[in-house]
Parts: sequence; C-alpha cells; structure tokens
Amino acid sequence: MTAPLQHYFIYTGHNSYLTGNQLSSDCSEIPIVKALERGVRGIELDLWPSSGKDNIHVLHGRTLTTPVPLLKCLKAIRDHAFVKSPYPVIITLEDHLTPDLQAKVAEMVIQIFGEMLYYPQSECLEEFPSPEGLKNRIILSTKPPKEYLESKNQRDTSPVGKDSFREDLLKKEKSEIGVEDHDTDERSDSDQDDEDGDTSNDQQSSQPEAPKYKSLIAVHAGKAKHGLKRALREESNKVSRLSLSEQEVVRAAENYGTDLVRFTQKNILRVYPKGTRVTSSNFKPMTGWMHGAQMVAFNMQGYGKSLWMMHGMFRSNGSCGYVKKPHFLMDKGPHNEVFDPKVNCQ
Repeated sequence: MTAPLQHYFIYTGHNSYLTGNQLSSDCSEIPIVKALERGVRGIELDLWPSSGKDNIHVLHGRTLTTPVPLLKCLKAIRDHAFVKSPYPVIITLEDHLTPDLQAKVAEMVIQIFGEMLYYPQSECLEEFPSPEGLKNRIILSTKPPKEYLESKNQRDTSPVGKDSFREDLLKKEKSEIGVEDHDTDERSDSDQDDEDGDTSNDQQSSQPEAPKYKSLIAVHAGKAKHGLKRALREESNKVSRLSLSEQEVVRAAENYGTDLVRFTQKNILRVYPKGTRVTSSNFKPMTGWMHGAQMVAFNMQGYGKSLWMMHGMFRSNGSCGYVKKPHFLMDKGPHNEVFDPKVNCQ
C-alpha cells in the first residue's frame, strides 16, 4: 500500500447521500454510513445553497430529492470513515456554492475533521501520496474555485425544479424507446453541472474566491476544456482527477484506449453513471478498470450484477477499499508504449 494513489482501484460511490432513485428519493447521511461500513473509500456530496442562501444542503440538484444538511453528512463521515478500513476516504465535492458559502464549508470541514483532514503541501500535487501515507486521513477533491468561475454558465440556479424533473423523465423515456435526441446530452442536468464545474450564482464572478476553501482541496478535479483527446494527451507536471460518464469512457476506450491507460498511470480517472439511470442502476465496470480508471463510481443503494461485481472486486485485499492495479496497467515499454486493451493476446 506504499505506491501512489493512482496505482490502485478505489471503492467509490456515486451520489452517496441518496436513499433510492435519482429523482425523488430522500437524501440522508444513512447511505453514507452504510457505504463506509462496507469499506467504500470514495464518497460524493453535491453541495447547494439552502433556500435561505445562508447554509449548505446536500441533494441531487434540479430534481425533487429532499435535502440533508451538509453538517450531518460530514459528521457521519467523521464517525464512520475508518470503522472498516484505515485507508484514506476521498470526498468528491460537486460544488454549486457562492464564495461566502464555500468559506463556510471550509470552516465546517476544519472544525469537524480536525487532524483527520489532509492538507496538501503545495497548491497542486506533483505526485499523489500513497494509501499507507494517508492512513486515517480525509481527502477533499473538487475543482478549485477559479475554475468554477471560468466555466460558469447562465443556467437556472435553483437546485430543485419541476421542469427539470419532467425533462429528466422525458430523456429516460426517449432512451427506453430508442429515440435519439442529438441536442440532448444523456447526462442529467445535475451531472452535467457537476462535471462542467458550473456554479449556482450568476453574480459569483464578481465575488472574491474563498482562499481557505481552495487550500483544502488536495486532489484537483479538471475538465476536458479543449476536447478529451487533448486532455488525455496533455503533459503536465501536476496530477489531477478527470471525471467522465460511462458513455464517454466507452467512446474514449474505442478511440483513445492507450491514451486512457497512459493518463491513469499518473492521474486519477473517475467514471460515473449516465443521467438516465434514474432508478440508481449501475453499468458494467470492466471497461473502466481495463483502462486503469481508479474511481468507477457506483450507486451503492442499487441492486444487480454490476453492483455485486463491484462489491466482489473490493472484497480482495482485506476489504480495505483499495486494490492494486495489475502491473501491466502501470508499466511502460522501451519505447514508452503502454498496455493496449484492444490487443488480442493469443
């Protein structure tokens, strides 16, 4: 457990606070507790302003899910993070907050986690620490505030709306009957916001960023601003996390398979379910794993063979939530070549 984090598959949850479906179920700290007690090491929280704009709620944005206070979720993580495993818990924050509320999140996180919280030694890591070096630590991962401001768009800022609810249902119906909609991304509005780094306040660009909040982000999340091919091939002396939907990973595997493998030799790749999985179903994880994706994020409250495969995978290595990748996913040949999952070995 002494290799850098990117050398491991990580037991990861998606929308970890949901008790049921993606559109109308309750949000609660209980699913987070259950996941941690199973050994899950990746917890996802979607942060939205409360109705009074003075506090932070966790919910699946632009749906009819009922919110849970962030404070409850953070305390649940603190109290149950290391019941099953001593290895680090990574909290991925999908942030839709103003700088004032980001500062409030920073205060909450520092107060609740205390010495459990991992502080990066520099603004951007050049290499990830190892699970062994991060024992009993909490790690925050999200986009730095500046990137949120740069990618801000003009969407409706309300986290809950019946119109969005109907649109999601329409997308699901089209998917089930095979109707193509070339103008509609298969991700839900919330997932699209999550990965594009949109914020919840159109006036945020005129407000100063929250420096304390930014300093707590250990694993910086990025986006493929200039296309996925370029993002995968771009050389950088800093490590980061990139999130792709299940469909994006399938397309990338078809077109840039070795680039995916090479990217995951240094960086972290998170794969999340498409937005039309409103019943909290899951996808087959093998494509992500075959290409080195460390954080294949699953709906842990779901059911079915894919989830059982996920649970089975992470029963290995003492159920600690981290499984070392096979060496061929991390090795390079004499001419810098990497493993090609398409090659038929006979």
